[in-house]
Amino acid sequence: MSECNSKGQALDLSEDLMHYASRVLRLRDNSELRVWNGRGQEFMGTLHYLSKKLAEIRITEGPLPLPDTELMRPVWIAQALPEGDKMDWVLEKATELGAGAFWPIQAQRSVVRLNAERQEKKAAHWERVVQAASLQSERQHLPQLHSVMSLEAAFESIAKQAPGAQLLWFTPEAGTTLTQWCAGVSGQLPVTQPLQPLVICVGPEGGWSGEETQWAVEHGAVALQFSRRILRTETFALACLSQLTALLQLESKA
Repeated sequence: MSECNSKGQALDLSEDLMHYASRVLRLRDNSELRVWNGRGQEFMGTLHYLSKKLAEIRITEGPLPLPDTELMRPVWIAQALPEGDKMDWVLEKATELGAGAFWPIQAQRSVVRLNAERQEKKAAHWERVVQAASLQSERQHLPQLHSVMSLEAAFESIAKQAPGAQLLWFTPEAGTTLTQWCAGVSGQLPVTQPLQPLVICVGPEGGWSGEETQWAVEHGAVALQFSRRILRTETFALACLSQLTALLQLESKA
């Protein structure tokens, strides 16, 4: 569907969205509905079925402001590629919890290896997952989803987008826990730049390699310990995101 930006605009529905509207929501012709543009605005519109395969939404009112549901400080996820459909779970649930961006990483121990064609298909699928989760949780802004890249490329991309971002690298060997770091143990207060993102770096099923950990720390990542328990890769990002927002009180202002 085209991006919504003004009153009177007609938006063509994709096949997936038309199926969702007609078969799942069972909306009838001329039904009124809310339309979100992923950039902090929503509109009111009317659904029109043009044929069995074509439908559109005509915008009747807007733009209207949305409540601020975003975290007070952005939290991003750098997730090493997991097996199977675990990435779907991470993207869906972390979006609902407020993550602002995702970097899928081809780590040394990632079992999954995606060629160019599979990356393209996965990217399209993951975009739909993030969009659906954003709609479900009524996010003000659509999280950014970056293409699959190496660890080095991800760090470079993050630095370009937010030079002051703090990368949190979790390893069992770290001497400082996330709780201690958030409390400012050793005289290091984490919230020195409140608007700069925090980046949770999550390893694959086999964890980060020693080489990756050494490289990450040398390039500015903060080595932290999260828990005495070993969590699955698809569990870790969600548990860490939840604890981080609670410890630093980053929940939305609304």
